[in-house]
Amino acid sequence: MIVFEISNDEERFVFLVWVLMVSDEEACKGKEFLIQHHPSFRVLWNLLSRLHLCTVIVEDHYVDWVYRDSYYFYYSSKHFNYSRFCKRLCIFSGALEKEFYDCTSEEVGKRFIGSIVIRPIPGRSIGRTLLAPRYFLPERELCQIRLAKYKITVYGKQLTVEAFPYSMQDGETTSCAEITILNLLDYYSRSYPEYRYLLPSEISKLAELNSYERRMPTTGLSYELISKIFCEVGFYPRLYSAQKMTKFRHILYYYIESGIPVALGLKQGPEAKHSIIIVGHKATDENTLGKEITGVYDQETDDTIWTCDIADTVDTYCIIDDNREPYQLSSCIEEKQMKEQSGLLKLNHCEIEYMMVPLYKRMIMEAADAYDICLSILASKKLGIKDFLLMSCFFEGVMTAERTELKLGTKEMPIVMRLFMASSRTFRKKRDEQFRKEKREVRDLYNITVFPKFVWICEITTKELHKKGLVIGEIVLDATSSAEVKTDSFIIIHYPNVICRRMPEDYSEAKNIQFEKINTWFPFERFDGNLENVVGQVRRISDND
Repeated sequence: MIVFEISNDEERFVFLVWVLMVSDEEACKGKEFLIQHHPSFRVLWNLLSRLHLCTVIVEDHYVDWVYRDSYYFYYSSKHFNYSRFCKRLCIFSGALEKEFYDCTSEEVGKRFIGSIVIRPIPGRSIGRTLLAPRYFLPERELCQIRLAKYKITVYGKQLTVEAFPYSMQDGETTSCAEITILNLLDYYSRSYPEYRYLLPSEISKLAELNSYERRMPTTGLSYELISKIFCEVGFYPRLYSAQKMTKFRHILYYYIESGIPVALGLKQGPEAKHSIIIVGHKATDENTLGKEITGVYDQETDDTIWTCDIADTVDTYCIIDDNREPYQLSSCIEEKQMKEQSGLLKLNHCEIEYMMVPLYKRMIMEAADAYDICLSILASKKLGIKDFLLMSCFFEGVMTAERTELKLGTKEMPIVMRLFMASSRTFRKKRDEQFRKEKREVRDLYNITVFPKFVWICEITTKELHKKGLVIGEIVLDATSSAEVKTDSFIIIHYPNVICRRMPEDYSEAKNIQFEKINTWFPFERFDGNLENVVGQVRRISDND
């Protein structure tokens, strides 16, 4: 076992030169040269620079199953020898108070930051990497990220880390496209038993079956082919083109808010293409809420209800990009070419071309359809919200019935919407906890309602209550429905003081459904079961806590 304590730039430089086997000639050129010309050095330097004091345990003969697969189906056939073994770096916050062997799993587990595999390949050496994001986000920055729990055994000590997998392409068996597939399937196979992991050789075979030339060394994969590979392993992916969708940025947010990591295809220039993964987003910007509003006109009532979308408050996403260190924050912005035309969506100054969403087979209803259906319900004569708002008064004097009648749902006070998908198991569990005490009547109505495996939820609230994390109601849609059934896809419509529910046998009687009065009602907490709240750790001169 090799142990390094790293607390300054000199120690960091010496360690990285050793672990990456940098030649003496290159090392003599210094840190700045290596940052510019050595991709692995640059990524590791930026990562370790965020840890003012850390301890690194190095496993020198580590068997990494991803690299070992690449080795046997590709590197072992080369004329010059490549090692079969990798190094694995296990990183701990601060200095260990005693020898690693003498520590218990609990003692080192509290300090465990994660692990990094170093492959015996020059240039792009970083293999499967699992790091806790809070150490690498900007200080005090609140982000919401989708993570999976991984168990790691280091010299007999079992440790856990919540992370999203990261790896660099090696340029021969994997490009950014294959790395996108590997990282997504690593996450999904860890989180859900329905999915299996693919190794590089298996991805190459599937690509060969659906293409017309050799796949090694890799030349990358088109997004159509990436989507096809996900079909082969049990997903029902949806491929979106940014140029063909008017609400692409909103659709991206809805899926990320649903806890579904998605792949983005970027155009870096006339010929260069790149692939990354979006795993979360920065917290909402309250100052932008309501700057963009949408009016929904209903012919039956001859009335318009005005809404604003939480999606408009998020433009910064957390990405996994093999060219950069993990958990980087990047802004998604629209650059308009002309005033009358819709603009190009860009991320990291690269044009977004495609989004591939790896959906489960029971996720039939798409995000855009769910959004349109919820708007139709809110504005409709029979199911709409306005009539019920007139009968309501809200929590803690935020709004009286009189003020509600005058303002809510108008341009001056639009209804705030938040749309996302969730598994019914997670959604019911959260709502049962939130309704357990004061809202037993609502809790019981939710509990006796039958849900499909996945549901779309549209939470509705006001600007004031949104700042407190409270909502005044929600619309729950059947995610197994198609867009053609429109408003008949709802399962629950929950407004202030009333609720409307449907059971599976009520499909043909949707027009006769009536609202039930709720005797004890007040605003409730927003759902937060899809993404983990992660706050960037404050950097310390000495990190001994």
